[in-house]
Amino acid sequence: MSIQPSTPGGSAEPFLVSIGNIHATERHVVTPAGAWPIADVNIASVDQTSMSTRTPTWAVVLAIALVWFFLLSLLFLLAKESRLQGYIAVTVTTPRGQSYVEQVPVANGKARYEVFNRVSYLQNLIGRERARL
Repeated sequence: MSIQPSTPGGSAEPFLVSIGNIHATERHVVTPAGAWPIADVNIASVDQTSMSTRTPTWAVVLAIALVWFFLLSLLFLLAKESRLQGYIAVTVTTPRGQSYVEQVPVANGKARYEVFNRVSYLQNLIGRERARL
């Protein structure tokens, strides 16, 4: 069972998109800091991820274990694995100076892509609501 906070209009609207603790309905953005009309907020995202590349442990072990038998085993040291780590900071701001920052952790490229797609969708909802008004 899912409990959704009631919006200022009195009726509970379904969440269309969620980014960490930031949730958006058709008319409101709900965060732990408060709920605001969707046309009044701005959304920004900052990528705080980093990519690191290293030689995997299995390659080092095989190179050391087989170096006396085959000099070609040193080619194992050319194996590399990349690792994405960090977070994406999503900021919600209002014209009255209120703001909320959510740091969404990402562990791979797919999660990073998904967070940016959700931010883009939320910006699209904001644009549609502003155009409607």
